[in-house]
Amino acid sequence: MQFWALIVDSFRESRDRKIFWVMLGLSVLVAAVMFCFSFEQGKVNVLFGMWVIETDYFTGVTGIKTDVIAAIVVDGIMDTALGGMGVLLSIIATASFFPTFLDRGAIDVVLCKPMPRWKLFLGRYVGGMVFMGVQAAIFVVLTFLVVGLRWGVWLPGYLLAIPLVVLLFSYLYCISALVAVVTRSTVAAVLLTMLAWMAFTGVQTVDDLFPVMFPGWQENKLMYEGVRTARWIVPKTQDITYLAKKWSRAANASVFMNADTDDEREMLEHASKIERARLAISPFAIIGSSLLFEAVIVIAAMWKFARRDY
Repeated sequence: MQFWALIVDSFRESRDRKIFWVMLGLSVLVAAVMFCFSFEQGKVNVLFGMWVIETDYFTGVTGIKTDVIAAIVVDGIMDTALGGMGVLLSIIATASFFPTFLDRGAIDVVLCKPMPRWKLFLGRYVGGMVFMGVQAAIFVVLTFLVVGLRWGVWLPGYLLAIPLVVLLFSYLYCISALVAVVTRSTVAAVLLTMLAWMAFTGVQTVDDLFPVMFPGWQENKLMYEGVRTARWIVPKTQDITYLAKKWSRAANASVFMNADTDDEREMLEHASKIERARLAISPFAIIGSSLLFEAVIVIAAMWKFARRDY
C-alpha cells in the first residue's frame, strides 16, 4: 500500500507542474492539426478542402494505401512529436523527482517509514514511468481516433506505440535517475541524459552509415567489432520507431524519397536495406538487450540510493 502511495505521490507531483499540461496541450494540438487534413485517392485535402494537393502516394487499386498512412503516422507524427519532443519534455519534467526527493527534510520524513530503501527508490522510479505512460496514452489514442474517424484508416497495431514510447523513455530515465541519485542535481540529470541519448543514437548511426560512407572501414576489425558490440550493449532507442512501424504495418520510408542521381539512388537503396534489416530483427532481441542495460543501471542507482547516508 505504501509502495502504491509513493507511485501516486510521484505522479501527482508531476501532474502539478506546468510541463504536464504543456505536453497535454501539444497532444491536443497535434490531433487538431491532423483533423484538418483528409486523404482521398490521388489527393490530400488541407484545411477541410480549402487546399488540394495532387499526389500519387494515395493512388491504388483499392484507394488509399493504408501502409502509407501508417508510415505518415509513425514516421512523421509519433516519432517526431511523441518519441522525440515528448520524451525530451518528459525527461525534463521528471529529472527533479529524485533531487527533490533527496532534499534535507523530505528524505528524513520518507526514511522514517517502515519500508526498505529499494522500495522507496522503485516507487519514485515507477512514478516517473506512469507520467510518461499517461502522456503517451493520451497522444496515441487521440491520433489513433483522428486517423480512424477522419482519415478512414484504422491502425490497431499503432496502439502498441504506447508501451514502446514508455520503453524508450525508460531507457533514458534510468540514466537520469542514476545521475540524480549520485549528484542530487536536476541540471546534471537532464544534461547527462541528453548526452547518453546522443551516444546511444550515435552508435547505431555509425553502424548503419559507415559501411556505405566508408566501404573499407570493416577492415579495421577492432573498430568494427567495437561498434557492433556497443550497439548491442546500449539501448536501441532508434529501433522503437521501427517496431512501431512493424506492428502498424507501415510502408518503407523510402516511398517518400526521390533519387535523381546514381549516388542518391545508392544511398536510398542502402537506407531501405537498413530499414528492412531492422524490421526483420526479433523484437525480443531488441527489447531484451535494452532492458538488460536498463536493469543494470537501475540496480546501480538503487544500490547507491540504499547505501548513501542522508
